[in-house]
Amino acid sequence: MSEEYDITKLKRSNNELKEIINNSWDGIGIIDLKGKFIYFNNAFIPILGFSKEELINKSFISVIQDDYLKSFVELMKKNLENKYDSDMNIVCIRKDKQKVYLKITLSTMLNKKFFVINAKDITKEISDDEILNNYVASTHVNMQGLITKASLAFCLLSGYEQNELINKPHSIIKAKEEDEKIFNSIFESIKNKKEWKGRIEGKRKNNSPFWVDIKVKPTFNKYGDITGYTSLMFDITNEINLDVETKSLQKEVVQKDSILLQQSKLAIMTETLQMLSHEWRQPLNIISIRAQKLELDFSLGLANDSQKIIQTLEDIKNDAQKLSNTIEEFQSFVQLKSEKIKVIAKDIVLKAIEIFKKDPQTQEIDFIKDIMEIPEFRTYKNELTTILVNILINAKEAILKNKIKNGVIKLKCYYVDKTIYFEISDNAGGIKEEIIDKIFEPYFSTKESKHGVGLGLYTCKIIVEMHLKGEISVKNHNSGATFKIALPIN
Repeated sequence: MSEEYDITKLKRSNNELKEIINNSWDGIGIIDLKGKFIYFNNAFIPILGFSKEELINKSFISVIQDDYLKSFVELMKKNLENKYDSDMNIVCIRKDKQKVYLKITLSTMLNKKFFVINAKDITKEISDDEILNNYVASTHVNMQGLITKASLAFCLLSGYEQNELINKPHSIIKAKEEDEKIFNSIFESIKNKKEWKGRIEGKRKNNSPFWVDIKVKPTFNKYGDITGYTSLMFDITNEINLDVETKSLQKEVVQKDSILLQQSKLAIMTETLQMLSHEWRQPLNIISIRAQKLELDFSLGLANDSQKIIQTLEDIKNDAQKLSNTIEEFQSFVQLKSEKIKVIAKDIVLKAIEIFKKDPQTQEIDFIKDIMEIPEFRTYKNELTTILVNILINAKEAILKNKIKNGVIKLKCYYVDKTIYFEISDNAGGIKEEIIDKIFEPYFSTKESKHGVGLGLYTCKIIVEMHLKGEISVKNHNSGATFKIALPIN
């Protein structure tokens, strides 16, 4: 009775053991000396992807990837020789041809004819490690400052092979001798159990530079002692190069803008000098003729009339003064005496309107203003105000000259894409097409000579383009003309 009870108990224990083995998440099986399955639990089926019937007649060795086969066979031999190297990682090929990474634990049975095999699926862990290894540049460094491990991504970044980095100082990548201070600073932070973050410049094996954002953290053993540090690095070389290129490009653009500005100034001054020389030629000829005539009269003894002599000298002096005034006027707008100050566009517009409306003739003209709120900007306040007043006066005079009933002038100020615009429109009938392209030229005027010498709009053009780095233009609309001034706010 007792023997039957022991057998029953043994069978029950075996059944419970089989149940435990079958329900294990790890693959557990028995293989013979040739690697053929003698027994396997249910977990081996999803791990390898074969059905139970297919695995019964299959050798475990037949599913091992070729480059791991030799190592596995060596592990089997060592176990038979009582050498207790029982663990290894291998790659098996599933039925669907996909790779599965397994952590194998192998042990011989007492009869030395079979092996018990335990297989743990570590595909996810290996995949994550491979991703980190392949795509994250990292190194592990011991307390002697020597590299103990380097990821493939770091090898690719630095240009060194792994065996060229192991047991080498981390500063192998330093770009300059003075960078040794940075690595010393990292080591000091680690010794004080602190992280270190920053950007460092490195040097590849081929001496080309690279830049990384680096985060360094201390590593500890189970007793809390610092054993070294881990560095995670992210390549920012392209970002740094782009910054350098951008700064270089910006510098080049600034230089080009400066050159263009100087060329523009030279062009304006050359144009003005050409026009001035043309306008000066006639009064200079008159002065020369008067002086020569006076000299001739004296040489011939005909200079007896002192009143005529005095009048001739007075005429010469007046002509010379006119030329001097023209030079001063030219100088005043080529080289401004005032300085740029911070202003609000609305204040300039209101000041220009105030000056303009002092003229009694403006009372007969309707005035419309449309002013947007615009940020503060730096400009020549008085000169810009004068320009607006000049254009307003031209609009008023055009309305009066053309006897427009219900004359209207509109001044609009607005801001778009870092540019301030001033627009002055009238309903005076517009500017004749044959002269609209000439109105900004020096000494061109549609007024009678007593009203001006034609330097008004040209002066506006020079100040706007040369000093304010803006543009001034004019175009006709249905009932009149619109002058537009565009000034960059910076």
